[in-house]
This record gives sequence, structure tokens and C-alpha cells, in this order.
Amino acid sequence: MKSLKKNILTFSALVLLASTVNAVPTRADDNPTGFADMRDHWAKKAVATAITKKYVDGYGDGSFRPENYVSTAEFIKMVVTATQLPVIGSTDGREWYVPYVKAAVEKGIVREDSINTDIINKPISRIEMSKIAVRATDPTLQQKYVSINDQGAMYTAASKGLIQGLANGELAPDGSTTRAQSVTIIERILSLNSGGKLETDKLAISNAELAFRRTNLFSMIPIFAGTKGESSEWTPDKLVLETADGKFKGEIDQVVVIDMANPNDPNRGLLGDINDLHWFAPGREGEMPLVKDYPDSYVILVKSHVDYVKDTAAYAENGKVGLSIYGFKSPDPTALAKGELNTLATVFKNRRGDMQCMILPKSGFETAEYISIKLNAPARPPVDDSTRTITSVWVPSGK
Repeated sequence: MKSLKKNILTFSALVLLASTVNAVPTRADDNPTGFADMRDHWAKKAVATAITKKYVDGYGDGSFRPENYVSTAEFIKMVVTATQLPVIGSTDGREWYVPYVKAAVEKGIVREDSINTDIINKPISRIEMSKIAVRATDPTLQQKYVSINDQGAMYTAASKGLIQGLANGELAPDGSTTRAQSVTIIERILSLNSGGKLETDKLAISNAELAFRRTNLFSMIPIFAGTKGESSEWTPDKLVLETADGKFKGEIDQVVVIDMANPNDPNRGLLGDINDLHWFAPGREGEMPLVKDYPDSYVILVKSHVDYVKDTAAYAENGKVGLSIYGFKSPDPTALAKGELNTLATVFKNRRGDMQCMILPKSGFETAEYISIKLNAPARPPVDDSTRTITSVWVPSGK
């Protein structure tokens, strides 16, 4: 490949994939790999499978070194070998990885313009690994003209189960990848390609969706995963609201869902002290119910900013772009007034409107045929608030 220049690594130095194991210890049921340093390792079964398939090997001293980092070149060779892509030609004085990268480029699981000498022999990042994994499992993405951005690749990889999150679903896109992790990812690629279904990490998907779409609404709350038309699909470019009179412009930064039943939800800290939060129950007299007393629920936090208000007589200077969710209703308003959370309700700290926040129970509510999310400007009557629908979700009957 013309874009790949010679590098100091040589094929003989690549012990990761091509070393010959001269003396492998006797295998035992609790250590199917046969490598002493894999006996108690979490990836021992995946590594044993990979060795059987002959796309990875150990070192001459009988070790596997599962925590050693894998370079981009090494990972590409593993994927090419594991998926049995044809590798044509020899190195012919070039670097050892050139035929494998060429095979990956020909198949479309690697874009030639994404491979350069700055990264080829450095530890592969989780984001680059995700891009390769996603392309390797989706023929529609293997067209040479199709590109994948970083956030989209992480979201797709997490949604398919190709990657799992670290602690609390952390994605660590710039983190390096170990030998053990690489083998695990490749086994997932092979499983998907053979029609299998992978386990997914909900928090990892949530974090990836938040980075990609500026919301985790659709991955966290099941009812929002309903059918959406192409014209009503949520996209970040729809989150800007500029009024026709040119006097107001603002934007939704994020719409973050927190699972109140999960004390380890990574976004829980955004709410501050939960003990101080109330939700509004229409018709109730006296103090409103506390959010903390309703753990079987989701809290939806809206983060927005205002770029400008050119006429304060027309628009309030509250620093917010309004976001409203329509389509939820209470099956029993009397019970709601008594403090039974059975529909979408606003959340506040000291008074209504001091937070852009809502709470939704996980069950017990009713919905209209469609759930809609709309933006609006903080207009002062009689000025129009420029309400605009940014997405609508069809709710099948019985949901």
C-alpha cells in the first residue's frame, strides 16, 4: 500500500501473532488455554477458542501476556485472519502488515485514508477498534465511500454488543486495547457474522448515545424506542431553536435520563442532592412529593443555553430553551393528587420552573398514540413561542 511507509517493526519482531509456542503447559479444565498467566483470567475461554482458530498465539516462554497492548496493525491482522479474508502477496521488503491491511481495505473493514504510520504500530484505541468491528459486521458499511464518525461508531458498537463499558458503562474511547480484549472483540465479530446475538451493556449504550445524539432517552426508557418516521428522527441538528423574528436563539445541549433505581447511574450526580427535589402533583394540597421516594422511575434532565435575546420585552432572559414531552397521561388523576406517580411530572427544587427536569414512572402511566418532543422559546404573550416538534414516537397499542 503506497500510503504505508516502512517502519522499524519487522515481521520477526512480531511475537503477538506469529510466535511459535515451543512448550505449552498441559491444559486443565480450569485453564483451557494452557498458559500459566491465563489460569485465573476473565478471558481464558475466549483466548482458548482464538488459539484453536489460529488467529492468535502465545509466546515462546509459554505465556500469553493478556494485558499487553495490541497495535493497530496487530489487531487488523487478527481480524483478517479470524474472518478468513484472502491475503495475497508477500511483504516484498515492505512491512509485515502491508498484505493484511491491504486485505482489510479491499474488504472494506478498514478505510485506507484512516491508516497511517502515526497509528499503525501504536496501541489501538477503543474507538479505532470499534470502527473496525462495526465495519466487519455490516456489509453496508464496507463500501469505500461510507465513513463512520467516532461517536457513531462507539454507539453502534455498544448497541450491537461488540463493546462493553468499563466501570458504570464508561466508554474510554481513547483507551488502549489489550490482547485479551482484542480476542474478546473478535469473537464477538465472528458471533454476529454467524447470526448470533450478543449481550449488551445498557449503561455503555446510554453513554454512547449521549455522546452521539446528545440524549440517552431512546436507550434508557423503553417506550421511547418505538417507531419513528425518518422526518421525525431525533438528530442533534434539530436541537437549535432560532425564532423567525431573529430576536431569540438557543440550543438544547443534552437531554439526560437517570435511572433512579440504579445508585450507580453515571449521570446521577447531575441532579445534585436528590433529597431536595420534589415533583409536582396537580391538585395536591400542601408539600409536594419527594423524588427520592419514587426510585422506580426515570428522571429526565434538560440542559440548554441561550445564544442571544435581542428583545427582552418579547422573550424572557431565563437562559433556557423550553423542551416539552407530550403524550403521557394519568389513568387516575385522584391518585396522582394523593402522591401516586402515574404520569410524567415536572421536577423542581424550591419552586416550579427552577429546573428543566421531569420524572416518569417505569409503569402505571397511559399514553396517547404518539409521544412528541417539542422545543419552544420563552416568549412573552402575545409573541409566538415558535413551538417546533423535533421527534415523534408511535406507541403500539397495549404498551
